[in-house]
Amino acid sequence: MDLSAITATEAVRRLSAGDISSTELLDAQIAVVEARNDELNAVVTAEVDAARIAAAMADKRRARGEDLGPLGGLPVTLKDSYETVGLTTACGSPEYADYVPETDSDAAQAIRTSGGIIFGKTNTPLMTGDHQTYNEVYGLTRNPWNPERTAGGSSGGAAVAVATGMSLLEFGSDIGGSLRQPAHMNGVFGFKPTHGVLSLRGHIPGPPGTLAPRDLGVGGPLGRSIDDLELMFRATLTVGAFSGIPGAKLPASDGPLSVADLRLAMWSDDPMATVSAACKQAVERIGAELDTAGAGVHADLRPSMPTDKLHITYLGLLWAVTAAGFPDPVYNGLAKAAREAAFDDMSAVVPRLMTSSHKTWLKNNEIRHKAMASWERLFETVDAVIMPVAPTPAFPHDIESQYPTRLVDVDGTDRPYVDTLFWAGLATMPGLPSVVVPTGAVDGLPVGLQIIGPRYSDFRLLDIARTISNVTSARFVAPGSD
Repeated sequence: MDLSAITATEAVRRLSAGDISSTELLDAQIAVVEARNDELNAVVTAEVDAARIAAAMADKRRARGEDLGPLGGLPVTLKDSYETVGLTTACGSPEYADYVPETDSDAAQAIRTSGGIIFGKTNTPLMTGDHQTYNEVYGLTRNPWNPERTAGGSSGGAAVAVATGMSLLEFGSDIGGSLRQPAHMNGVFGFKPTHGVLSLRGHIPGPPGTLAPRDLGVGGPLGRSIDDLELMFRATLTVGAFSGIPGAKLPASDGPLSVADLRLAMWSDDPMATVSAACKQAVERIGAELDTAGAGVHADLRPSMPTDKLHITYLGLLWAVTAAGFPDPVYNGLAKAAREAAFDDMSAVVPRLMTSSHKTWLKNNEIRHKAMASWERLFETVDAVIMPVAPTPAFPHDIESQYPTRLVDVDGTDRPYVDTLFWAGLATMPGLPSVVVPTGAVDGLPVGLQIIGPRYSDFRLLDIARTISNVTSARFVAPGSD
């Protein structure tokens, strides 16, 4: 059996049964890293010797009948934005290229406490700031379906590792689709939980030592099945959360769901961020399969707040929190450019959003809470909303052009790169949970969709996504198999 080809859930079951060992599983994953990482550049730091010692210890403890926790001695990798004792944590930044933390992030601590063996770190763009994964420290991460295409970002290395079997389970982060877009572009499952449920303490950015939670940002798992996502989600609920509702007290799901009980809204396209035919048709195809299976499918339901207002408010909040972590000279330069630009100078839009006043933030925050109420009213009618993750499948690498002027090709039409934030922002701005499921490949590139549910419905949303995956063609397929 190829142990790099199974799901994390199956691996944990086999570990518990004594059918395989942590050492064998680690060896299988390291073999994939050695065979494919030179080309794909997903795993950027590894401590194999230390991992082998930890795996051997887990095997001995298991043989003595000890409980190893929910991860049960599973070797995993972790996005290189999480501080991890004994492993360089650069977050793609030359400033941190030699930074080896003395304390674990809450995510790393939770994974270890739950029985995970962290053997490597996966690549991310500079300070997690792009939908491509490239930085000057480690270079470019490539898509395993087509190395000339992006792996997505910022959890690009994480998604590639899971897709190829370098790692069976990962933990990324998301503020602008940073784990959802890589899941979509590499054909794996991903989960952005409700904002505040999982701790981001020890995540870069902000700088090491930051204690305050980051507005909009969340951590979440990537895997090969919904069961994998739930496995890692439960494992990382073992440390404190930032929100008023600790993860351990999240409402339980009602258990297995019948497809006939589901009420689902389909949102396949929007003028604010037109999507490619491949992405639109994936949503419509899964919607048709769900309708045939007996679900209540509705194509005309949306939040009452206009989508342009949702998007503009999200961008205001996003750019403000992004710029807050910039060094003072960079921030002051942006503020100067914003002040001195002509009123109609479109190049000043991003600097103005990044350096907006606290009064502007409070205004956007009020709109955010009204957006939450708008979504809550919609969820009185439907259980979840299904929509694209991004405007396109994985696009060609573009690391030369600057972010504000970069374009993305949507079926032959150049669209602003900021469009890549639209679909992610619909869940991020109001803090909603979102599950990404792969739907297959079009022209050799995977296409995913996202399923968005009410705040704090995380466990129920995972059950909804599991039901959808079980009754439709949405499932993991290894790169090159479809």
